[in-house]
Amino acid sequence: MSLVSELAPLRQQTVLARFGELALQSSSLDFILDQACALVGEALGTDLSKVMQLQDDGITLLVRNGVGWLAGVVGVAEVIAEKGTSEGYALERGQPVRSENIQTETRFEYADFLKENGVQALINVPIMGTEGNPPFGLLEVDSRTPRKFTQEDTDFLRSYANLIANAIERFRILEEIREAQAKLRLSEEHYRIATELNPQIPWTADALGNTTSFDPRWFTLTGMTEQEVLGKGWQQVAHPDDLVRMSVSWSTAVSQLLPYDFRGRLRTSLAGYQWFRVRAFPKLRSDQTCEQWYGTVENIEERIQLETALRDLNASLEERVAQRTQDLKNEQHEREITEEKLRQSQKMEAVGQLTGGIAHDFNNMLAGIIGSLELMQVKLDKGQTDKFHIYIAMAMASANRACALTHRLLAFSRQQSLEPKHLSPNQLIVGLKDLISRTIGPNIHLNTSLSALGNVYCDPNQLENVILNLAINGRDAMPEGGTLTLETSQTDIDPATADRQDLQPGAYIKVSITDTGMGMTAEVSARAFEPFFTTKAIGEGTGLGLSMAYGFLQQSGGQVRIHSVLGIGTTVSLYLPVDSGQPGAAHNNVAAPSLVPKGQGETILLVDDETVVRELISEMLSNQGYNVVEAIDSRSALIEAARLKSIDLLVTDIGLPGGTSGRHLALALRETEPDLKVLFITGFAQDAATRNEVLLPGMQLLTKPFSMTALGSRVQRMIEAQ
Repeated sequence: MSLVSELAPLRQQTVLARFGELALQSSSLDFILDQACALVGEALGTDLSKVMQLQDDGITLLVRNGVGWLAGVVGVAEVIAEKGTSEGYALERGQPVRSENIQTETRFEYADFLKENGVQALINVPIMGTEGNPPFGLLEVDSRTPRKFTQEDTDFLRSYANLIANAIERFRILEEIREAQAKLRLSEEHYRIATELNPQIPWTADALGNTTSFDPRWFTLTGMTEQEVLGKGWQQVAHPDDLVRMSVSWSTAVSQLLPYDFRGRLRTSLAGYQWFRVRAFPKLRSDQTCEQWYGTVENIEERIQLETALRDLNASLEERVAQRTQDLKNEQHEREITEEKLRQSQKMEAVGQLTGGIAHDFNNMLAGIIGSLELMQVKLDKGQTDKFHIYIAMAMASANRACALTHRLLAFSRQQSLEPKHLSPNQLIVGLKDLISRTIGPNIHLNTSLSALGNVYCDPNQLENVILNLAINGRDAMPEGGTLTLETSQTDIDPATADRQDLQPGAYIKVSITDTGMGMTAEVSARAFEPFFTTKAIGEGTGLGLSMAYGFLQQSGGQVRIHSVLGIGTTVSLYLPVDSGQPGAAHNNVAAPSLVPKGQGETILLVDDETVVRELISEMLSNQGYNVVEAIDSRSALIEAARLKSIDLLVTDIGLPGGTSGRHLALALRETEPDLKVLFITGFAQDAATRNEVLLPGMQLLTKPFSMTALGSRVQRMIEAQ
């Protein structure tokens, strides 16, 4: 054995003794740990050592202290004590780990900073915590040359680590003591401040009721000394009118050991007599005899003043409430009058906007109807009937335009009865292309891009009207000419987009109408869908085009959106849900004149208070071979029904004079003829006419205006139906 080997245990024992003394004397934990690293290197003959502290996550080790390391290690470097590392192995097993040569070591992975500092060998031991607590960390000795650490080295380091643990525990206990002392001082300070801030002044008395102590604030308040107020001296500050009650009440509480609670006036040195509340409770021994009394005195002058003011206030409260109630009623009445004036003003403004466009359109249509009829009368007086078919066509065209305008109004109010069909938007636009070309004129170029492949389910007439109206809007926006583009495309609406666009998620066909016209400002674009809003001059537009489009798209499960840039142009996009149905035959609004229904003398009871309408229907049905019996209201209809042997069909308006509707009339007649067939005719939209009433079997509805041919066909089908 060499001399160095023989001296190693002695050197280690010396280091243990030196460190033990140091750990007891030093007041800085970091100083102790720094010295521990220096001394352990001296004991084992190496210039690298460190203390790694386990962090709160239970797996990260921070190099807290060390000697011999390059900059950026102590206080910075961290090691994750996970499986496959010597640090993780030592903490998990609670045993030292020796690595003689980390270059050839195959058991563990080592941190990069060890290699950067030239570490070749190392030994680490856990620094244990107290019972029930996790380890503080690891003590690790490193060598820049391969080295075989002996069992004596290991035993020395374990003892050394225990000394470090004891030093850490001593500092932990000292820190807890310092924290406890600080908390105690803070608590005492809080108690002192709370006592001074407490408006209640404490006092004590003996078992016989003689005061034994007062808080110093009482002497300041009363201007009396301690000798003057102890015993019965406090009675000197009681108001003469309250002294007897106060003394008797206190004597009763003392004799019966009851809580004392008295409100009276006491004299103060600065403010004279003020109201105070004096309270006390007895502290009882185990034999229920009194040991002493604990009491408080509280100034309640402001509270008494407030109570007095409240009593005075309550005395006249009912009168003030009644007056305020009347004032509120008057204010409400004035508000209602103002609101009514505002509603009337808004109503008149809306009517003015409506009549500006609607009256102009209706007057044009009525002029066409009246003018055609007058020409027919002039020709008839001259015995000329050769051009009657021209005048009839002109009158019918004007009437159909009037009908379309009412449909636009109903679509805006979302009361229009729709007749949806499976249709291809592409085919519909192809069919409209010639009409749109003629409408927009030769100075506007029409483009179409029809890439959508699916079908939709909606009213083709309404969709045609929307597209045509939007094309006309585009034309009006391009007075100097331009390009109008009709496009169809397919698009999938995801939930986020659906929420922004007010749509249901799914597949849609988008029909877009784009012009290269003047465009709109953001303010005008935001109001584009408002009813009766138009930028055209009075009489040139109703302001219902986009409102009608909005109502129709909403009814059809879709949506309409507008995008416009001032000076660039406008795009209006119609979103319609994709439908799997196949398009049907092309629609036709005009009944085939060759299909003339014929009757066989069946009896029809016709009820309508509009004389012209009733007589026209009666004449038409009579010419077709039916026996028509007329009535103007429900009462006369019931009289006629009682006279008739049987009725094959009841044709009645829903709205009748006399308070009995056509529906009630039908139900009354069905009491005697349960199988009576009923055809309701009404000027209301179908949705409005049947909103609260469901049509029963054998009942049908036909909305005005309708052609006589359509009415005759419907009557024939109903009579012939089984």
